[in-house]
Amino acid sequence: MFEGLLFQFVYNLERHWLLNIRLRHWLMLGCLVLPATMWLGFWNTARFARVLVTLGAVSVLAAVWWAARQHFVRFEAHPLGNSVEIRQNAGRQLAASQLPAMSKIRVCATGFFEVGGMRRYFVEIPADYTTFETGEHCVMIRVPFTRFLLLGKPRRNELGWWYTFFQPSVIHSMVSGCLYFGPRPRPALHLEIAGTDDETENESLYLSFGDEEDRLLVLADLKGNTRMA
Repeated sequence: MFEGLLFQFVYNLERHWLLNIRLRHWLMLGCLVLPATMWLGFWNTARFARVLVTLGAVSVLAAVWWAARQHFVRFEAHPLGNSVEIRQNAGRQLAASQLPAMSKIRVCATGFFEVGGMRRYFVEIPADYTTFETGEHCVMIRVPFTRFLLLGKPRRNELGWWYTFFQPSVIHSMVSGCLYFGPRPRPALHLEIAGTDDETENESLYLSFGDEEDRLLVLADLKGNTRMA
């Protein structure tokens, strides 16, 4: 749980701004300035207090760096959940699942999204998954206006709808597992999508779900189950 909460906290620091500076950078600046002022004698504090504050600041900086390096999430692969019941019934549920074309499944999505020539990385944003009649898949996220720590606000040009489209042929791999972000892990799928050319690296798209049934429906759709018109 702590890991997921750390990811969520640092990601919110990354997405929210104050005076045109990310909150994450404000935190990092504070972790540098506070110990420096104590060691330079601006505060009359004991050596033990200076050491303690410095170690705390270094720990915070390390945690922020690590969370950003992990792209604010951790995915743990496993076959369709941990429970014995899910493992026993997954095959029958998957075979029976049919997702009507153009219908939507509510998910949370993590990855790169585009709109109006802009491209951004978002983490665990509520989204709709759908498949068009042509077979092309689409994940649509809607980024809301939020405040963080009362002062931080997101960029205006990041609000609203963002999209990612991909054909079945560009899905390099699909893995079931759990996504760690926030207070509890969620059942998820990790899609590795091939780059547009030989020089472009594959990209990861994570879809997390509120329940196992929705994950099985999307997995069946991605694997090409017959869709009902």
